[in-house]
Amino acid sequence: MPHPARGAASLAPFFDPRSVAVIGASRDPSKVGGSVLANLRSAGFAGRVVPVNARAETVQGLPAVPSILAVDGPIDLAVIAVDAAQVLSTLKECVAHGVPGAVVISAGFREIPGEGQTREAELRAWLGDQPIRVLGPNCLGWIRPLRRLNVTFAPGMPSPGGIAFISHSGALAVAILDWSRDRRMGFSLFASLGNQADVTETDVLRAAADDGETRVIVLYLEGVADGRSFFEALRHASPLKPVVVLKAGRTPEGARAVSSHTGALAGSDQAFDAAVRQAGAVRAGSIEGLFDLARALASQPLPRGRRFLAVTNGGGLGIVATDAAREAGLTVAPLGDEVARRLRAVLPPTASVANPVDLVGDADAARFSNALHVLGESREADATLVLLTAQSGTESVNVARAIVAATRDWTIPIAAALVGGPRVAPGAAALEEGGVPCYPFPERAVAALSGMALLADRRRSLAAPPGGGPFRASVVQAERRDTLAAPPGGDPFRASVVSSPGAGPLLAAFQSSRRQLGLLDLQPLLETYGIRVAAARRASAPEEAAAVAALIGFPVALKLVSPDLTHKTEMGGVRLGLESREEVREAAATMLARVRGERPDARVEGFLLQPMVEPGVELLLGAVRDPQFGPVIVVGFGGIYVEVLRDTAARLAPLARGEALAMLDELRMAPVLRGARGGAPVDRAALAETIWRFAQLVVDLPDLAEIELNPLTVGRSGAIAVDARATLAPSP
Repeated sequence: MPHPARGAASLAPFFDPRSVAVIGASRDPSKVGGSVLANLRSAGFAGRVVPVNARAETVQGLPAVPSILAVDGPIDLAVIAVDAAQVLSTLKECVAHGVPGAVVISAGFREIPGEGQTREAELRAWLGDQPIRVLGPNCLGWIRPLRRLNVTFAPGMPSPGGIAFISHSGALAVAILDWSRDRRMGFSLFASLGNQADVTETDVLRAAADDGETRVIVLYLEGVADGRSFFEALRHASPLKPVVVLKAGRTPEGARAVSSHTGALAGSDQAFDAAVRQAGAVRAGSIEGLFDLARALASQPLPRGRRFLAVTNGGGLGIVATDAAREAGLTVAPLGDEVARRLRAVLPPTASVANPVDLVGDADAARFSNALHVLGESREADATLVLLTAQSGTESVNVARAIVAATRDWTIPIAAALVGGPRVAPGAAALEEGGVPCYPFPERAVAALSGMALLADRRRSLAAPPGGGPFRASVVQAERRDTLAAPPGGDPFRASVVSSPGAGPLLAAFQSSRRQLGLLDLQPLLETYGIRVAAARRASAPEEAAAVAALIGFPVALKLVSPDLTHKTEMGGVRLGLESREEVREAAATMLARVRGERPDARVEGFLLQPMVEPGVELLLGAVRDPQFGPVIVVGFGGIYVEVLRDTAARLAPLARGEALAMLDELRMAPVLRGARGGAPVDRAALAETIWRFAQLVVDLPDLAEIELNPLTVGRSGAIAVDARATLAPSP
């Protein structure tokens, strides 16, 4: 069981300390320990501040003590800026004094090979059962602007606001601190996590979700300490606060080598993306985009839908914004007749009352105000962008004030883009002060509004079925199949599994002999979970293949069986629609001859024969076990071309049925499933059911390292697995 000190409530000393000790406080403010003390004092922290310095009686005008043990009275938070070799002994003294939280700024740990890595390993081992929470080591520190708490060595103090920023990078955090001042960006929390010997991004994320000062949570991550714990914290946070994540390291370098299509498509970044998407959060693609979206979320409500409206004093700006909105998936539709009529009553004849609404170049504050009042009452948009470029006679401050006043009571988000230089800068400042996020160009503003719409979509789609949701512990921990009881209504899936001898033994026989499984091996397992399979039979030689084909009934599919051929189609190892015994015999002999000629080292174990299935759309349905996030389910288009098309959607298992349907809707070729261009629609409900059952299979059987149904053919009568392969995890 986790130590009781490790709960989210244990971070209270960081969020609202009444007393802070700076251990290693220096009289020189240019040194790290001196800078932390100077920041605390200059920020105006109202609590008690105690410098700890063994060689000075006063530090920066405050009485000092030689050790934390010499402090009279309680200390809520200790900031440690001593030599790395002294950190552990210092923390032990903190524990002896009863200090519940510490920020270790000192460097010299795992970032230094050898001695530093050993030092951090010793620190982590000691922290495991201690009643103190530790941020760091090797971190910038922690800031709570509204509490005037700044225990970092970075210069300056950010303004109070609603953004909680959690960063793995101290250098980036310093840059953001400096950058944010000119952009009037306010923070509820500013946390640099360092090496995360104890407190992790998951801990701070969960605490920020419950923090009353925080409106939006922003994370810069370079990985996660525990993928499933992070996912659970994200699922806790996302319904409470908008969460935006920027993760570095998205490229596939460093990913584990895999031979299956699924493994190639479901790397660690895809697992991370699935976790963020599934939890109802969003990812940003850049630092600029991260904070552009955060600024909008901190001051504006989420949109109700995707209808976009632009109001501009320049036609070109409106066109650019419209193009960006359409490319971002927003809807740009003309205004209704009644709204257009009301706009014409308050605008000059030269104005355009379409969408964008063009107020023309001589528009003043009154014209912007009149138009926005009409539009605010119309409810014809879910998000509005106001555009202004400095033209002759334009008073940007007056226009900004009119925008703020006219939209103050709006229940939809509004953003602005004031395009220009010094002439529009005062207006941009007035908008930001009034709570309207302002951007230098239309594209950035549209991207922020689009991100808000995506976040709103994901939060609305979060659905937890009765009984605690698809991620409840009882399911994740994989209930034993022989103890499952059919729920009221008689779920045929549950009932069939209960009556079966159990799925686990179907894999046990292979553990000692081999790790690679094919369709014949997996067919009983898939059928146990209610997944339809094109029944297969094996033959050892061409003559036997012809005889088996006759028993199955023509036409048949013929496939070569070889553990050494990953992509059999490329070797001519798959033939479809064979109509006679002679065709089967000749096709089998041809396959053998080609393999022996081109891959004489390949083992050939015989042939697989199946009846031809109803024509349909070929999909891939697969799963891999990510080292951080556990089982990841991937569904995509393509059959043999899946890696070329790379049209896939991923989720962490287990799934709710609704999430299986959402995966299908994410595919670029989703219209094909619905019957695009005169094609017949497939049975999407049956397909989603297959995905859901497959995900449950993967959760229940952790011995499956990878499993793939490819192709999974889906048509009007449901989905059927035509081929399957799996890799077993090594025996412990």
